[in-house]
Amino acid sequence: MKQNNQQRATAKKIQKWIQASKEVEKARLAIPITRLTSIKSLCTDEVAAQKFALYIARLVQQQINQAICPEHFTDEEWEQQQQLVDEAITQMQSYLENPSYESRQSLRNLLRDIDGLQGDDYRNFRWATVRFVRSGDLLKLEYALRCFVETDFPYWTYKLAREYVEGYGLQSGSGIVAESVPKLLEVAEFWCQYYFNQSLSEKFPDGDVS
Repeated sequence: MKQNNQQRATAKKIQKWIQASKEVEKARLAIPITRLTSIKSLCTDEVAAQKFALYIARLVQQQINQAICPEHFTDEEWEQQQQLVDEAITQMQSYLENPSYESRQSLRNLLRDIDGLQGDDYRNFRWATVRFVRSGDLLKLEYALRCFVETDFPYWTYKLAREYVEGYGLQSGSGIVAESVPKLLEVAEFWCQYYFNQSLSEKFPDGDVS
C-alpha cells in the first residue's frame, strides 16, 4: 500500500529507533536519550498520548508484579504501591472509554497519592534543588497520569518514554544503553501498531527486529 508523506515521516521516526537499538549494541558509550524527542510529533492528539501512557503503565505493572518488595519499602507500602498502580490503570482505561471532568479529577487525586508515597527528600545538587523519589516505577506512573491531565501532553509523553527507556552503565554512562534496547523496541512497537496496525517485524521485515 502506497504511503503518504505523513506516513513516511512516521515510519522514518520509528526506523531511527530501530537503528538506535542496533547502534547501542556496538557503541561503547550510551546513545543520547534525546533520540526519543521525536515522540512528541507522534502525539497528534491527546488520545494518542493517553493510549501510549496506558501502554507503558501496563508494562510497569508487569514489572512490579514480578518484583519483590525493595528494602526501602515496608510490606505495607509495597502493597499500597501495587494497589495504586492497579487503580491508576483501571481509571486510565475508564477515562479513555468515557472521558469526563469527574474521571479526570480522580486521576489528579492519584497524583496526590503518588506524591505522598514518594516522600519529601529534597537535596541541593549542582546549584539546584533536586527531589530524590523513592520509586522509579511510581515516577513513570506519575508521568503516565500527567498525559491525561496536563495540556502539554506531548511533553509528558516524551518524559514518560525517557524515564522508561533511559538506563545507566558504569562505563557507558546514562542514556540509551544495551539494557535499554528491549524497552526502546517496546516504545517503537506501540507507535508502529498505533499508526500502521502492524508489528515492527511486519512493517519493517528487513529491520532484524526480534
